[in-house]
Amino acid sequence: MIRTKKMRREDWKSVVDSKIWEWKTPAASSSSTEIGGDILSGLMLSYDDLPYYLKSCFVYCSIYPKDYEIERETLIMQWVAHGLIEAGIDVKATTNQYIEDLIRRCLIEEIDLKSIKLHDILHDLALYIGGREYGHASTTEHTCHLSLLGVHDAEAHKSIEYLSLVKYLDLSNSK
Repeated sequence: MIRTKKMRREDWKSVVDSKIWEWKTPAASSSSTEIGGDILSGLMLSYDDLPYYLKSCFVYCSIYPKDYEIERETLIMQWVAHGLIEAGIDVKATTNQYIEDLIRRCLIEEIDLKSIKLHDILHDLALYIGGREYGHASTTEHTCHLSLLGVHDAEAHKSIEYLSLVKYLDLSNSK
């Protein structure tokens, strides 16, 4: 979060004057509550402050259901499989550093040394950003990687019926 960096007076002025405080949106989740405009706006400032390489990693975590304990090793393999980690680097060290950076910025919560999770409101934020920045998901006959985690909609499962090139398919917690 912003509290983790040294801010000058001009930096705080730009935060206060930001148009983001005028931004209002309903919750990205299916719950009946709404994300408060000021809370969401403040969290968006934290997201906007992320380096580009952490933004997609944070949003990726929204594919898991709320309150889901994400195993670090599984998350690392998925980030690599989806191309979120640059090739030719020390993947283990880099991904662990990404996770530690997201924990330090209070965007993900460390459960123990092997697992993490997103707080409910941060999950809503990640879902909203994912929908806004990455649009919609669709499958074609060329789809190679697909994750349907916690999907209870039979229509969503029909999308995988004709996929012949899939190398990675995760249906965790789906019915």
